[in-house]
Amino acid sequence: MSGQGIANGSPRMAIAWLTRFPPRLWREGRRLGLLILGHFMVFALAIGHDEIVAECVAEELIAARHAETAEMVVAFGLFLVWTALTVAIVRMVDAARSGAGAA
Repeated sequence: MSGQGIANGSPRMAIAWLTRFPPRLWREGRRLGLLILGHFMVFALAIGHDEIVAECVAEELIAARHAETAEMVVAFGLFLVWTALTVAIVRMVDAARSGAGAA
């Protein structure tokens, strides 16, 4: 073993390895992670949006005659949020691709 890796090297080597990435990559990674997390949250809400509306009707927050309309509005809202998240990811990938081609 040469002692050059993170696992068997000094702690300074590990810190040097982590700091070799520019802050831009940290920001982009964090943003991409949050966008993916947003997709998972919208997906989970889309799976259970009818139950959410049913609970709102049971708690009398929504009138029973408006339940179907409320369900459609929630589904459409989730679709719009999903679309916005997807567009944001596509723009991020396009910006990364154009930046990588210039380097």
